Amino acid sequence: MAIPNSSLPEPAGNSGGYFEIGSFDFHGEPVFILSNEHGNWAVLGQLCQNLTLDANGQRQAIERKSWSQGRTCVTHVQLPGDPQQRPHFLIHERIVAMWLANITSSRIADPTVRENIELAQVEFADALHEYVSKRSAIRREPSKLEVARDLVAALEAKEALEAANKVLAPKASKWDRFVNAEGLIGMTAIADMLDLPVKDFTNWLVDIGVFRKQLSRFGSNQNMPRRTYQKSGFFMVKVESNGRVSYEVAYATPEGADFIVDEWDKRSAA
Repeated sequence: MAIPNSSLPEPAGNSGGYFEIGSFDFHGEPVFILSNEHGNWAVLGQLCQNLTLDANGQRQAIERKSWSQGRTCVTHVQLPGDPQQRPHFLIHERIVAMWLANITSSRIADPTVRENIELAQVEFADALHEYVSKRSAIRREPSKLEVARDLVAALEAKEALEAANKVLAPKASKWDRFVNAEGLIGMTAIADMLDLPVKDFTNWLVDIGVFRKQLSRFGSNQNMPRRTYQKSGFFMVKVESNGRVSYEVAYATPEGADFIVDEWDKRSAA
């Protein structure tokens, strides 16, 4: 839960205290940035650690400045690499450069620390701005035109699907009452639909080259679908038994039944 600095108006009420955590590299050191609906926030303690500064002293210095009003807060958050949540003092992106500019580097005796601070004063604000700009581009809200285009595309896809279903539904349901448990249709059912005796029906399939007369593996002479049409998924040949003898039986798939009816319609049209 974000806790505002007690001496300041609530800077980022934080609508429930949730932040998104991102980071960027600044001369070999990671810099964590916490973002919410009020903008982007730097973790003062981490920046001070990177720059070898006293975080508590810098916090007190910031809180004394008028430009910090409403632009700091404390939040409990678990940063990457930390095994637990901790309270962190955050400063808004709008005052990071101001804070750095108010550090008097000439008073720092350690040349390494002084060099790091002066580098941050020159380059850090630009690095932060680049990170925020890229993040904004990634999270950019779609324009009204883009939203409208997406809506039109979704409606068109919905209409296309409904149209396809209307076309496919009759074929998908036409054979429902004829299929067996395996989804196959017997030749008798199709012959009855075409108002033909089964023998005449299978002889017609032989005439048009879909079936052929052949000797089954059990010695009987039968009309059976050619292998080409079996491989096409139109027919299947099953071995069945009446308890005394086994025999082969040809079945059509729903696609095969549609194929047969189409061929029959062509014959009638001719």
